[in-house]
Amino acid sequence: MNTRIRTTATLIAGLAAGTVIVLAATPTVANVPSATAGASGPATETMVLAFPWEGGHQRFIDTGKKGIGPGDLFLGVGMPVLNNRTGEQIGTSDAVELIVSGRHDGTVTSQGTLRLPGGHIELDGVIRHTDKPSRITVTGGTGRYLGVGGQLTLLRSDQDRKVEVMRLELVH
Repeated sequence: MNTRIRTTATLIAGLAAGTVIVLAATPTVANVPSATAGASGPATETMVLAFPWEGGHQRFIDTGKKGIGPGDLFLGVGMPVLNNRTGEQIGTSDAVELIVSGRHDGTVTSQGTLRLPGGHIELDGVIRHTDKPSRITVTGGTGRYLGVGGQLTLLRSDQDRKVEVMRLELVH
C-alpha cells in the first residue's frame, strides 16, 4: 500500500510527473530528432527524466472511508523534475490525481503541468496501475511547446536513488 501511495504521488508529479518534461531548450537534455522529421513531417524529441519521491508540496485528501479509495485525491505542487543523466533539476511539475476505482491496483484520472524553460507541457489521462508500461498523454503546451503532443512513459522505479524514471516523447 505504501508503494502504491508513493508511486501514485510521484506519477501525479511525473505523469504527471513529469512531471513531465520537455527540455529541448535545456543544454543538459539531448534532443533526438525523428528519423522521419523533415520539412513536411513532424519533429520529435525524447528525454529521460527523473521524478524524486520527495520535494515540492504533496497532499493526500481522503474523502471517503479511511484509507485509499475512490474519490480520494493526491495533489502535488512544485515537484522537482530532474535530468536523469545529470541529476540536475530542470523544472517542476504540478498535478492532481483522482482515484476513480480500486480495480487494476488503482485506476486514476490525472492532470499535470510540467513547468520547463521556454514553456509548459500539459498531461492528461486515465492511468491503471497494472498497465505495463504506465503512460499518460501529452495534450499540449505553451511557449516553445505550443501545440505539442506525445506521451510520458514510466520506465522504472529506482529504489537506490528514490526516483521514478520516465521517458518523455514529444511530437511538434
